[in-house]
Amino acid sequence: MGLFPNLFPEMSIRLKLLGAFLVMLAGFIVLAGAAVVLQLVGAQRAALQQAEHVAAAVARISEQPGAAQSARQSYFDSLGVLFDRDIFLVDASGVVVAATDRRIVGQAHQVPEIAQAVAEGRPRDFVGPDVFDGTDARQVVVPLPAPDGTAGVRAAGAVVFEYTQVYDTLMAEAKQAALLTVLATFILAVLGWIMAFRVTHALVRPLAELERTVALVAAGNHGARLRVRSNDEVGRLAAAVNRMAADLQRQHDALQERNADLARSNALLQDGITRQQEAAERIEYLAYHDSLTALPNRNQFGALLADAVARAERGHHPFGLFFVDLDRFKQINDTLGHGAGDALLQEVARRLRQTLRAGDAIARLGGDEFVVLVDELRSDRHAEAVAHKILQAIARPFIVPGYELRVTASVGISRHGRDGRDGQTLMKYADIAMYQAKAAGKNSFAFYSPAHDDNSIARLELESRLRCALELGELELHYQPKLDLRSGRITGMEALLRWPSPGLGMVSPEQFIPVAEETGLIVPLGKWALRQACRQNMAWLAQGLDGLTVAVNLSPRQFSDPDLLTDIVSILHETGLDGRRLELEITESAIMQDAEAGRRLLRSLKSLGVRIAIDDFGTGYSSLSTLKQFPIDTLKIDRSFIADLATDPEDRGLTEAILQMARTLKLHVVAEGVENRVQQAFLRERGCDELQGFLFSKPLPAAEFAAFVHDQRQPTAA
Repeated sequence: MGLFPNLFPEMSIRLKLLGAFLVMLAGFIVLAGAAVVLQLVGAQRAALQQAEHVAAAVARISEQPGAAQSARQSYFDSLGVLFDRDIFLVDASGVVVAATDRRIVGQAHQVPEIAQAVAEGRPRDFVGPDVFDGTDARQVVVPLPAPDGTAGVRAAGAVVFEYTQVYDTLMAEAKQAALLTVLATFILAVLGWIMAFRVTHALVRPLAELERTVALVAAGNHGARLRVRSNDEVGRLAAAVNRMAADLQRQHDALQERNADLARSNALLQDGITRQQEAAERIEYLAYHDSLTALPNRNQFGALLADAVARAERGHHPFGLFFVDLDRFKQINDTLGHGAGDALLQEVARRLRQTLRAGDAIARLGGDEFVVLVDELRSDRHAEAVAHKILQAIARPFIVPGYELRVTASVGISRHGRDGRDGQTLMKYADIAMYQAKAAGKNSFAFYSPAHDDNSIARLELESRLRCALELGELELHYQPKLDLRSGRITGMEALLRWPSPGLGMVSPEQFIPVAEETGLIVPLGKWALRQACRQNMAWLAQGLDGLTVAVNLSPRQFSDPDLLTDIVSILHETGLDGRRLELEITESAIMQDAEAGRRLLRSLKSLGVRIAIDDFGTGYSSLSTLKQFPIDTLKIDRSFIADLATDPEDRGLTEAILQMARTLKLHVVAEGVENRVQQAFLRERGCDELQGFLFSKPLPAAEFAAFVHDQRQPTAA
């Protein structure tokens, strides 16, 4: 650029710098190419020189005076071991007289290059057919030296050395070196090009910024500034421009800065106030509303209830409380997940708002519990109408993502004035009435009655004692034998829960099983019963009481428990009981709650060998087509059909129909509740397989059952 200051006056400095670099880069590439060519040529020459050197040495030794043919051939044999190449000696007529490979000795090898080298008396290299296989090979021929004193006489022969491998090796090394040279040249060129761009950018960018800034200042933008990157001429010029612009802008900037500070302070203050208001509103909202359904929560409802009590006391405005609890909500939540449960609760809240008046207060207390406060409730008939509306609204099918659910509710009602005059009492009484509605069969409502108090307290006490009984091991199993009608032998037994409470005496299963089912205790109770029954059957097997299948009842709550299959696999593994010696008794209604899920679970249980029995058959809604869908082994005819077989034609007809259905489906049939010989004879004549009932034995403790079976089998053994 200094030598040619007027060269390309319109070209930018950046392009001039890059053009100079390209010229230097081109020269560097040319030099690198020359180096590559020299490397390849040098490799070729080195290979030829090495081959000529070896061939000349062989020629000198081969032509020593007095060398016999055998000694010469031995020498070539040693050369074959040493070089692993084709080396051979030909006479003046082209016949091979010695070679590293003896198979070619005596062959004629007429190659023009060999004859020409012998004629000229000097070495020669060529590419020609290999003497052994005829393929092209690089070879060098060295004529034998003429005898002393015979200069000008044609050589008597020549040594031919095949050096293809040497050539290929040296050329490969040369090519590798050339490739490395090219690669290094490329890398250096790329790095140089990058460096050129960076250097050019570093030189040109300050000048471009200087140009733009000067234009801005000239246009009146005195706040424009240059970044001083160096202390050279460009850097000093940039500093001078900055000082000039700063002098013009200083006072203006000070004013702008003060205005900006004030605006920022105002914005921050306003933002803080807004956030504080939003947070306070959110806190207040969450303090008085349920986050899932947006209904008033327990706190807000307490205030609404207090207001309603005050109004009623002042102006005789009666009101009522409706305590609403969803039936089987926990089962839905556990089976389908909390997402489905939350969606169901939101839809229940929406329906309650749509069903009731705008002035009625609706709140969610937690879980699946809702409470409704209805003003101006002047009669039980009015309360019944409201309760029916609530039950009908909830009874309609619910569509939650992926499922259609049918849910019912239990409603307890208390009225101000008649049932109490303060909110706490009215809430407690509505809760007690709700439990009474559940006890009456669910999907119903009940008014508070003082008689409910004692029942509710007793129920809570029973629940508490049952939890302690499970923890303290007070529960036990009794076993009722099953008699095979064909062999007359006891082939199995049903395990039945019993609770001999130290404080309450023998508690009937009719008392504690419904409480366990409602509170969820039935799941750990059932798991304990399964483990104990399997463990006891293994103990009897060790005592020689083999061939017994123990039947264990599964409640609907257990059957819908997602951990049931895992628990059964674990219990069978833990106790060592063969799955074929365990039978699970399940009611029709439990299976049909979710037919598809029930079918998958039963198939998994069958894969373990476990037998499946339908308990209380005939009391549900199964049909032949329904039963065929499930992997069932046994039908148990409900005792209600057996009790009046002797006197009731309808029961006899139903029993015969069940037995015929079982034969069609090839199912095993057990009749329970057999108490007299007439029933036994009727069932035997119609092909019933097993009987169970007080005619043979009541449920027995484990030790008494073992003795009973032993005595029953004794005659057979004798």
